[in-house]
Amino acid sequence: MSFRIRGQIARPPRLHTVVAEKIQEMISEEALQPLSRLPPERVLSEQFGVSRTVIREALKVLVTRGVLKEVPGKGTLVWQNVTEPLTDLLHGFIARSGPRGQTHLFEVRRVLEVEIAGLAAERAEPEEVDHLERINRTLERMNREPEPWAGERLRRYNELEFDFHLTLARCTKNELFVILLSALSGAFHQSWACIHNRPETRKQGVELHRKILKAVREKDSRAARQATDNNLEAFLQASLEPDPEKARNHQERKPGGLSK
Repeated sequence: MSFRIRGQIARPPRLHTVVAEKIQEMISEEALQPLSRLPPERVLSEQFGVSRTVIREALKVLVTRGVLKEVPGKGTLVWQNVTEPLTDLLHGFIARSGPRGQTHLFEVRRVLEVEIAGLAAERAEPEEVDHLERINRTLERMNREPEPWAGERLRRYNELEFDFHLTLARCTKNELFVILLSALSGAFHQSWACIHNRPETRKQGVELHRKILKAVREKDSRAARQATDNNLEAFLQASLEPDPEKARNHQERKPGGLSK
């Protein structure tokens, strides 16, 4: 006589996984505050009724997730930086992939940023648009500073440039866009390092920001998407073309028009 088993018996979660989930739940419910120090392993072991080995494995899981951070001399802190592991992963991938990694970054940026701009045009509050314009005016003022630019000035400029993109993402009211862009911050800065030392490229970026801002303020999502697509195309040409004037001419000849 033969018989068949219908379905498999689900394995119960491992004990350290259960403890990790419980600690993360406590953090989410603010029973453990950000930057507060976690109790010692001995205390956690007693509170959860498990061995210190289980506690140790649970903490490793949460450190990997970016929920906790081990700081020398301070112990294990509540971190809640969920982008950190993803940032390391993406930065490592792009660095290992060489020129191909930059092409992949451009494709991802296009998907993310074009949609971010469109949603920002639909959802941004007037004070958020005002903040974006203040950032862009600061970038414009910095561009009037004399050349050549040293490393520190470029670093400040790139930080402001990223702040513009991150603020636009916040305008969507979708925290996932903010998390994904934050995780790509290192890759953004690396890609800008070789083009923002050219004054013409920086000025073109500020001009394209103005077009994005105009569309966002007017709540024209289609124009915002198109202006962002043009901005990214200019970035790609600046990356590929060592002569900024040729890159600009290419962008001016490029026909516009994103499909809905």
